[in-house]
Amino acid sequence: MNIRAVARRLGRRLDGMVSLPVLSGLYDRYFASASGDIRLFRGIYSDFVTARASAPATKPIGYDNEASALRLEPERHQASPTDYPVMFWLQKLIHDDSVVFDYGGNVGISFFNFRRYFAYPPGMRWLVCDVPAVAAAGAAIARDEGATQLSFTTDFEGLEQADIFLASGVLQYVEDPVRSLREAVKRPRHVLINRTSVVDSETVVTLQSIGTSFCPYYLFNRKEFLSKFTDLGYRLADEWKNPGLGCRIPAHSKYNVDQYSGFYFVLE
Repeated sequence: MNIRAVARRLGRRLDGMVSLPVLSGLYDRYFASASGDIRLFRGIYSDFVTARASAPATKPIGYDNEASALRLEPERHQASPTDYPVMFWLQKLIHDDSVVFDYGGNVGISFFNFRRYFAYPPGMRWLVCDVPAVAAAGAAIARDEGATQLSFTTDFEGLEQADIFLASGVLQYVEDPVRSLREAVKRPRHVLINRTSVVDSETVVTLQSIGTSFCPYYLFNRKEFLSKFTDLGYRLADEWKNPGLGCRIPAHSKYNVDQYSGFYFVLE
């Protein structure tokens, strides 16, 4: 049995055994020490500061470190079924003058995956914004691959030239997830959000272990999440589910997410 299966099984059992401190302590120790390709969750917190303060001292926080920078690099070689709604819309939206601002795009995972399924126009540019350690690793990969349309940044300076804003599996890791759009003088017309943890309960924060580090992690109330974009003048044009992709939080089953969500917004 692989490590993910062990974590899922232990998590399911703990859901109904919160009153057993021995099992809760066992999961806490496993959460603090487990490594490899894992996605574990622990606890419910009111904000990022509290979640971050609760993290074990066994690993760093976030993706801006050498151990985490290349953790997702293998994903650029194989598209996920959850990528297809985004690819559907991008094929319609990208034109020769397009600039795709890929927020939290890691080492260019979406850029490399999607070009295997449809051709990018010669004049299109793809700009990934990520933390310094990840951006540096991605820039090196782009040079090695001769990916001249792909570039990297660690800030939002290039956002105002973009007509497409893409955020796949990232907004839940960001303390102020729409700050870049809110502060932009010129906002991208199209916003594609994918693999986002949306719940029917109130917005809360959990703590995730990715094996190499710990990350505060939002569980967004759906209505509040949508309003973040509609309040900026965007209209919801499409939404979808990401089957097979979710999270379980032992002893807090109220906040379990069976399927993540995706959204396409258009600036009115």
